[in-house]
Amino acid sequence: MYFRLHLVLSAVLIKGDFSADVQSKQVHAFAGGAIILPCSIEPAASSDIQTVEWSKEVEGQKPAIVFLYRDGCETFEMKDPDFEYRTSLIMRQLQKGNFSLRIANVKLSDTGTFHCLLIWKNKTKEETIVELVVASSSDPKLSVVSVDSRGVTVQCEALCWMPVPVMTTVDDEGNKLTEEEPKQELDPRGCYNIKQNVTLQNPLSKVVCKVHQQQRNHSKMTEILLPDFGESCVMSYLISAAVTTLLFITAFCIYIWVNKKHYSSDGGNQEQMTDISDQTSKSQSNETQSLLDQQIAADNKQNSLTEELNQQVNGL
Repeated sequence: MYFRLHLVLSAVLIKGDFSADVQSKQVHAFAGGAIILPCSIEPAASSDIQTVEWSKEVEGQKPAIVFLYRDGCETFEMKDPDFEYRTSLIMRQLQKGNFSLRIANVKLSDTGTFHCLLIWKNKTKEETIVELVVASSSDPKLSVVSVDSRGVTVQCEALCWMPVPVMTTVDDEGNKLTEEEPKQELDPRGCYNIKQNVTLQNPLSKVVCKVHQQQRNHSKMTEILLPDFGESCVMSYLISAAVTTLLFITAFCIYIWVNKKHYSSDGGNQEQMTDISDQTSKSQSNETQSLLDQQIAADNKQNSLTEELNQQVNGL
């Protein structure tokens, strides 16, 4: 669909006479880069051009103005905000009849049909149609995602590719490691994320991931070197067992320490309560003894008074 040329027949309905047939061209670009959409005429005829209008077709809507040049100046009022600060003419080339449009920071959404409309002062018009095809690619990544009894699982991932590429995972001799199709996921940016997992049951020294866009004959690849995953599995199990044992011993020690601390705390409380009880008992005993002493003293005083009284009576 990206390589189909759109011939815009509606261009003949524009008021004025065309000096030549509509020209159609196709340009390819990568997202994030810059591209020039061609539009040129003979230099001698460029001096009387009054308007240069670049626009982009929008399905179901009026064309979006990408760049508008009138009477020697750029006009901003009608420019589509999506192309603000991204489009320009090559000013030093205008007198040479070159009205090509430069688009910076190309987006995937820029894909589509552009029109270059030249209008002379005598209202004569000429139009060039350019089909822009924007592709996207990134460096693929290989990583080990798991190691278990089934083997080593390796994942190849290629983010934001457009058009959708073909992904192949092979060994160091070029043999395919799986016949399963990679998973495709639509990215919010309008491109596709591709992933493929391969589980290796036999030892391999190297795995290679190739990503290829057939339409553009564009490829990228990456590789990963693998250790002897048989030894890796044994070592993994040994490490896992050691960690589990260490955690168990640590938990047991913490349990013993907490219980010991709790026991010590309870023993201290009991001793404190015993001391308080002893002090209370001693206090009560002292008070009782004091009362007894007072009672004995009172009794002795009473006896002494009684004896004195008896002596006085006997003397009479």
